Amino acid sequence: MRQALQESVQRLLDQAVAAGEEIGCQVAVFLDGELVVDACAGVTGDGNGTPVDSRTLFPIFSAGKGVVTTAFLRLVERGLVELDQKVGEIWPEYACNGKEETTVRHILQHRSGVCIRIPYDTIEQIADWDVMCARVAAAKPVFPPGSATRYQTINYSWLLGELAQRITGKPLPQILEEEIYGPAGLRDLFFGVFDRELPRVVRLTRGPDLPPVPEDPPCWDFSLEEIMHNRVIQQACLPGFNCISTAVDLARHYSLLLDSESRNRLLSREMVRAACAMTLAPNDPTPSPPAEWGTHGLGYVVSHSDADHIGQRFGHSGYGGANAQAWQRGRLAYAYTCNLMHSNAKMRPALVELFEGPPFH
Repeated sequence: MRQALQESVQRLLDQAVAAGEEIGCQVAVFLDGELVVDACAGVTGDGNGTPVDSRTLFPIFSAGKGVVTTAFLRLVERGLVELDQKVGEIWPEYACNGKEETTVRHILQHRSGVCIRIPYDTIEQIADWDVMCARVAAAKPVFPPGSATRYQTINYSWLLGELAQRITGKPLPQILEEEIYGPAGLRDLFFGVFDRELPRVVRLTRGPDLPPVPEDPPCWDFSLEEIMHNRVIQQACLPGFNCISTAVDLARHYSLLLDSESRNRLLSREMVRAACAMTLAPNDPTPSPPAEWGTHGLGYVVSHSDADHIGQRFGHSGYGGANAQAWQRGRLAYAYTCNLMHSNAKMRPALVELFEGPPFH
C-alpha cells in the first residue's frame, strides 16, 4: 500500500509539472508516525534548472502558523499562561484603544479584532520586531474582542510571538528551538534561515491567476513572494508568515500531534482535542452543514467535526498554495509545498481526494 501511495502522489506531481500547473513541488505523508510518501517534482526556479529534492526549502507563508501555535500551546500545557488570562496582564502596552478585555484565547481563535494588516515603511522594517509590536499594541480592533472571528493574517506573528516572549522571558527563536525543533527533531523547518541554508531556498513565481501587484508599494498587497525574496525577511523570525520548510518536516510536525502518536507527542491528546474544538463567536454566521465547516480552533484551522464538535482534521494552509493537515481518522499527516504561487492550487483538492480513499477514510 505504501509503495502504491508513493507512486500515486509522484504521478500527481509529475503531471502537474508537465501541465505547467507547478514549477517545483513536494508532498510528504506520515502514516502512523512513519514517513510513507516523500515525493518531489520540477525545479527550484533558480534559473539553472536545479531539480527539487526532499531537502529543497520552500517558503510556506501562513502554513507555518500551526507550528508556532503548537509551541505556544506547549507553554499553556505547562501552566505558564492561562487561555482566559487578559493579554494586558502579560503585555501592558496592548491594553488600550478597546483591547483591554482581549484574552489569550481570543488571540489563538483569531477573535482579537486586530485583523487589519499592520503598516510598514520598508520591507526590511517588517523584521524590526520592536517597531511592529508597538504598532500592533497601539492598533484599534475592528470589533469588540471575542465578538467575532476574523483572520489576523500577518499580525499573528507579533500577537502570539510577543506573548510567548513575555511569558517565558526568552527570544522567540529560542522558544521555537526548545519547544518544536528539538523535541520534534526538525532541522529543515525555519523561522529565520541560517546563512549556510539560504542556497537551498526556492525562487517563487507569481502565478497568472493571482491579482496584479499594485503600482505603489510598499503595502501588504505588494507581492508577498517578493517580500519573501528579501534576505532580511528570510532570516527573520516572523511566524505569522515567513516559515521556510521542506514538506517532510512540516508533515512530521503534524504527525506528532495525532491521537495515534504515542512515542514523541508534542501535545497531549487532551490539549489537541481542546485546540480542535469547533466553537462560534457571538457574531459568527451559523455554519451549514455543521459537520463540514472550517474555522479556527486554538490556532489551527479545524474541520470535519465529530459528535462532540471536535474537528477531526486540523492544520493550516499558506499563501500561494502550501498546505499541511493532520487527519485523526486516517492516522495521517501530510504537507504540500510549491514555488508557483496560486490563487487556488489544484493540488490541494487532488491530494484530499486521494487521501479520502481507502484505507484512510
